[in-house]
Amino acid sequence: MPSAVHRLLLALALIALTPATALAEWRRAESPNFIVYSHGSERILREYTAKLERFDALMRIRFGGGGGDDIRKLPVYLVDDDAALRVALPDLPEGIAGYYSSSENDIFAILVRGKSDDILLHEYTHHFMARSGDGRYPGWLSEGLAEYFATATVSERGKASFGLPDPGRQYALQQNRWLPMDQLLRAKGSLDIGDRTGRSMYYAQSWALTHWVFSDQERVRNLVACLAAINGGQDAVEAWQAVFGMNPEQLTAQLRAYVRGSLRYAQLDIPPVTPTITVSTLSPAADAVLLPMINARAPDPADIDGPALLASLRAAAARFPDDPLALVALGRAERQWGDDAAAETALARALERQADNIEGLLLMADIVEERGDLAADEADGLRQRRLAQGLLRRAFEADPTDYRVYAALARIRRNTPDYPNDNDLETWALAVRYAPQVMSIRGDAAIAMLETGHYDDAITLLTPIVNDPHGGSHVQWGRDLLEQVEQRRTAAGSN
Repeated sequence: MPSAVHRLLLALALIALTPATALAEWRRAESPNFIVYSHGSERILREYTAKLERFDALMRIRFGGGGGDDIRKLPVYLVDDDAALRVALPDLPEGIAGYYSSSENDIFAILVRGKSDDILLHEYTHHFMARSGDGRYPGWLSEGLAEYFATATVSERGKASFGLPDPGRQYALQQNRWLPMDQLLRAKGSLDIGDRTGRSMYYAQSWALTHWVFSDQERVRNLVACLAAINGGQDAVEAWQAVFGMNPEQLTAQLRAYVRGSLRYAQLDIPPVTPTITVSTLSPAADAVLLPMINARAPDPADIDGPALLASLRAAAARFPDDPLALVALGRAERQWGDDAAAETALARALERQADNIEGLLLMADIVEERGDLAADEADGLRQRRLAQGLLRRAFEADPTDYRVYAALARIRRNTPDYPNDNDLETWALAVRYAPQVMSIRGDAAIAMLETGHYDDAITLLTPIVNDPHGGSHVQWGRDLLEQVEQRRTAAGSN
């Protein structure tokens, strides 16, 4: 028989476990422009969501653009620590406390609560500016604007401050060797710079140059003229010298003197932002599957330890056999690394319990469409594709701002004789409207425009791809396709 001491220790152990269960509760806050997920305190979650809405209001006042029905709300995940962050993103380098991703599978931000607000504001500036058409900005300005607004603050009363000094960038500018300014002006993005220190200086000098330009209205007007010249085909350095009247060496001297001085920041009073925020508590399954599900949506499955993730999500679904969140997570993992029949079973069970689960509908439509593509009988193939379209229509009704639905609806039509028709072009346009940040969707839309002779529309779609400051294989692909478009447009004009 246990002693009194043993019984006391057992009781204390059980008490100690109780708060851990409560703290594992995930909450979801929905506001006009964001969906924010977080552990723990509802008050902190509401405050953070309101803070993001105030920043979005500042961006709209400075750059224009609406919210609400005109956009897809950005999911943001707040996690407790680095360990939780790496459940969602196992390969994230050490020292990084936040991450933004835009891909076919999702657009989202995730960060350690309280550690990386500047990262989120930097990336949200890119996210926002993609909606505002910054695809024709040079790389330094794209990154410079993101750095310029990353330190912004907006109070509950609407007092906004932006362009605040960044101590890290200032230190780099004081201590490190500067990049040649002609290299900065011409670079598409940081990946054009060879080494890590150079890339750090690219961000620092981009911030300094943007800060210098925006500190004077005449410089802002000159920048507008300079951008017009660059987008008209003039070399970036030649355009700068012609408009600003200084060569790269003179610009370097000007910037060095500027950053040594007393940097001023901008202040603006905006209308107080009091967003409607609805908070709900997620099911207990969220603690087991919400972060692994982010990992499962990674753009490249080769980057994931699929078998381990599949085993984890199978175990979670076994614990929560009637929970749509766990079942859809399992369905995605089975579809990617396991068994399609098991995926379909899990997804069907999820949709029985939550008929408007968008991710479940998208995954099920993908399975059904593939079955149609593999059908030996043409009539059966057509029937399966129509079933897939029906699932996608249900997803559209659940959320008409989800870009994944439009992209899937457009792609399911690609094997039909009349593709792309006017309706297909409109579907692609809507996919890009709700996800201008996803380069592969812009590329597929551009191909459809090219095939129908809408050359100017194709060029508009491709321009942000070829100017993507973050680089990647899609940049060269976009350049090659843009050359084809230009050739076709020239040929069409000469006939």
